[in-house]
Amino acid sequence: LVSECRVFPGEHIELKLRLVNRKLLPLPWIQVDDEIPVGFVPDVSLTPSSRPGFGFLSKSAALLWYTGVNWKQRLDCYKRGYYPLGPITVSSGDIFGFYPRSITEPMIDHVIVYPRIFPIAQLGMPSLYPLGETTAERRIFEDPVRVVGVRDYSPHDSLRRIHWKASARHQNLLVKVFEPTTTLKVVVFLAVDSFRHDEPQSEENFELGVSTAASVVNHLMEQRSSVGLFANSRLADSGQPITIRPGSSNTQLLDMLEALAKVTPLSSGPFEEFLQTERTSLPWGTTLAFVLSRPSLSLMQLLVGLRESGHKLLVLQVGDPGGNEIEHSIPWHRIGQPGDLMATNSEEMK
Repeated sequence: LVSECRVFPGEHIELKLRLVNRKLLPLPWIQVDDEIPVGFVPDVSLTPSSRPGFGFLSKSAALLWYTGVNWKQRLDCYKRGYYPLGPITVSSGDIFGFYPRSITEPMIDHVIVYPRIFPIAQLGMPSLYPLGETTAERRIFEDPVRVVGVRDYSPHDSLRRIHWKASARHQNLLVKVFEPTTTLKVVVFLAVDSFRHDEPQSEENFELGVSTAASVVNHLMEQRSSVGLFANSRLADSGQPITIRPGSSNTQLLDMLEALAKVTPLSSGPFEEFLQTERTSLPWGTTLAFVLSRPSLSLMQLLVGLRESGHKLLVLQVGDPGGNEIEHSIPWHRIGQPGDLMATNSEEMK
């Protein structure tokens, strides 16, 4: 296992260990204790540990002189999260247990389990409809990757647009004509403190909210949109919120999924303040998509204000709203279960 291992839910990892006795004297017993989170492997029997929420994955054997032993343990990854594995303690001693000795390897490995991603048929929202591969009636933006033809060069054209091979064939300067598109920037906000954590289904709703955010960013990245992600959570490794600016690089999606894997229910502060701070640095015209559960009155007022000021909004409300209904002037959809993401089209919008 390397220092960090990344997997999707349903995949598995294998822990491998080899111990060798390189001495003439036999080892009557030797034991290896690997400390791991209990929630990471609920189906594996662990020895209790002094650390709350952790247990020991223990292996033991007897070794003769100049012999070794190999252990392999399969761990199925079901639950999203950021899990530390280790440290490892190796103990041994005489046959009577009078003189035990142990050594601890302090290195910690980590397993990152990405959130589940559910299919989305189409977003279909009026504010988000221009996303992706839609061809515009007016030339709002031009996609430099999509060359649809050439035309004669004019003095105001940039030299970077000249199609040199075509110009050489026709003995005349020609420039590339790009396909006009309306691909816009989108930022997904996960409002962590809008989820109630004192109810029986609170953990289930929160995980559905994280998976909803992951599914939306995955869907938008598949449409070749520029996507960012923000969440007022204390991440499991740094304690900091998520602030990933819009981008469309090859690593952007994995960066966002890794951040969502580390999201905890702990809030870094009120979402309203977090939103007000972060949106000021977003590019003009960025579409704002919100994943939340039960918005406060102040957050509802803020969303309405953003809508009235001309911002493009979309709200995905997860779980039971509990009377905290979204203002009808804002495009929104309720997500009560993963299958609802398949129904996010304009006909079923509330």
